[in-house]
Amino acid sequence: MRKHDFDFLIVGQGLAGSMLAYCLIKAEFSVLVVDNYHQGSASKIAAGIINPITGHRLNLTTGFEHYFPSATKLYRQLEQDLNLVLLHPIEQQRLIKNQGQLEYFLKREQQQNYSAFLGALEPLDINFRSNNYGSFNVKQTALVDTSLLLSGIQTWLIERSSYRQEKLNYQTLLGQDKGFSIAGKTARQVIFCEGYQAIYNPWLEHLPFKLAKGEVLTIETTSTLPDKLLNWSSWLLPHMRDTESRLARLGSNYDWNDLNLEPNPQTAIKLLASLAKFTHLEARLKHSEVGIRPTTVQRRPFVGPLSKLENAYCFNGFGSKGCLLIPHYAQLLSDHLGALKSSAEKPLPEYLTEWI
Repeated sequence: MRKHDFDFLIVGQGLAGSMLAYCLIKAEFSVLVVDNYHQGSASKIAAGIINPITGHRLNLTTGFEHYFPSATKLYRQLEQDLNLVLLHPIEQQRLIKNQGQLEYFLKREQQQNYSAFLGALEPLDINFRSNNYGSFNVKQTALVDTSLLLSGIQTWLIERSSYRQEKLNYQTLLGQDKGFSIAGKTARQVIFCEGYQAIYNPWLEHLPFKLAKGEVLTIETTSTLPDKLLNWSSWLLPHMRDTESRLARLGSNYDWNDLNLEPNPQTAIKLLASLAKFTHLEARLKHSEVGIRPTTVQRRPFVGPLSKLENAYCFNGFGSKGCLLIPHYAQLLSDHLGALKSSAEKPLPEYLTEWI
């Protein structure tokens, strides 16, 4: 029986594939990552916001108190290995938009599990236009420099002969000896981390994805930007690497119907109008970027072995919370695969594999 060139072939070098490849290589597996740098990848344009409080009702992200320490640990490890600064704590000022949202805030303020995340109700600062409800600081907010992370991991993989830029042909993927083949190289197992392009994968097309198009604008303001994240359901994010710049990112939207990869002019109009309505900032559009989020019907990621293909796994479906969730699940899957290798199986949680 032929010995394979790699333990794992990872398809896709978005945030999911990148961090999983990193964890597996650190666990002493041999890995080849194949990516065609496909247009529309959500990872390529992601703002990288890690936010514990979301939505009109100011809901606490489920499991945040567990996911965030795991994410911080892995990002700090990556920073050391890549010699890059990737994780940035940032102040987030959240506008309370109306009486109903104020009532939610007052309710959350009395709930013990929110105490580590909610700052006190404050009068509006100079950034927001005045209303009668105020604002509050969202504690434990952070930003991940996703573009720097992806380029840094790509370089790290290339240095280890673990990266190939190539479009995967599903019809020629299956090799001999129950392995997988691409460009003359073989792998013992495959892990699909293709983001929204999983809908074209013959072994994943049945999964209940609910894809969402998102657009992020790069804008230039006429005045100095605040050194914080402003959130009023839309958000404004200052430039992470150039604090003197008047360039910022403005986002974001969800569109479940229009999934083409062209910017919608109406989205830019709406986001800029929202900026003008709720803040004192004036800005002009520099450019728009489009990404398709691999969100799921159940709002849970797809992590685990495939039932229809032996020696194959899926690692996908993290949606807009990828920067928070992916480090935890990448380490979880890496540990699981390491335990299998040592014949001491560490099972994955059942709910992760129910759709795959």
